[in-house]
Amino acid sequence: MNKERNEGNLLPTLTRRVFVKTAGVFAALGAASLDTQQARADEAERLDEGSDMASALNYKHDAQTVDAAMRASDRYCYNCALFAGSKDDAWAGCSIFPGKAVAGRGWCSAWSPKP
Repeated sequence: MNKERNEGNLLPTLTRRVFVKTAGVFAALGAASLDTQQARADEAERLDEGSDMASALNYKHDAQTVDAAMRASDRYCYNCALFAGSKDDAWAGCSIFPGKAVAGRGWCSAWSPKP
């Protein structure tokens, strides 16, 4: 690096090598962050069916126990747009119940189809 060219400049000149190394560090940190978020979702407290919010939305851990007049047979938390997990997740987060995990085979009246 040309010392005269960099005098008076507090930031070093960004070279391709520095950029690639820095980008690699940020990519690794991002991947670690995703793992941490998944771990937090796995450790989230399960929603209590008796809580005020769950009761207001008729939430049940087992959708099969919901009256058929209230719930179409193909509606479960795992295929709801608000469910943060996949079809295979037994429990995952839900944007309606922040900080709580809901059952993938559960259901509530806020169900909305995934796009």
